[in-house]
Amino acid sequence: MKESVVRDVNKIGKTILKTESFDKALSQIHHDKTTVGAHSMEVACTALAISRRLKSLKISVNEEQMIRGALCHDLGILGRYDKFANNFVCCYRHPKDSVVVADKLLGGLTDIEKDVIAHHMWPVTPVPPHHREAYIVTLADKICAVREIIRSAEKNKAEMLKKAKHMQKETA
Repeated sequence: MKESVVRDVNKIGKTILKTESFDKALSQIHHDKTTVGAHSMEVACTALAISRRLKSLKISVNEEQMIRGALCHDLGILGRYDKFANNFVCCYRHPKDSVVVADKLLGGLTDIEKDVIAHHMWPVTPVPPHHREAYIVTLADKICAVREIIRSAEKNKAEMLKKAKHMQKETA
């Protein structure tokens, strides 16, 4: 990821990143081997990189509102094991919960920020986004989730190979 993208996400999102909610997000496991906070940062950076490519095609994007929404898109997942009966319920419910959390955190949301947060699970959830910023974050969220799952599978495979080698040494 380009350093300028990471720098700009940190600059635009600094008030969110300094909150207790985001601090909790950095410690809750998400997609097996990452955290809600790390995933949200990755989504915001990926979305910003996509928007910069679109800008080169003369397609305008409100980067500030998109980044703020991206950083808050999964805050409703916090405490998921106490809040949701299963992953299915979590998939459908956490976008609504994330809007509530972000609204309190930021003291109000713009239409774009609400759209980004409320519809980032599309097409898993039936209602599509209404703004291009929300489509970008939806795409970035899917890209990052797949990356995280692949990384997790690769790490699990590496750990299993390491254990197998260790066991071979012990039985030799």
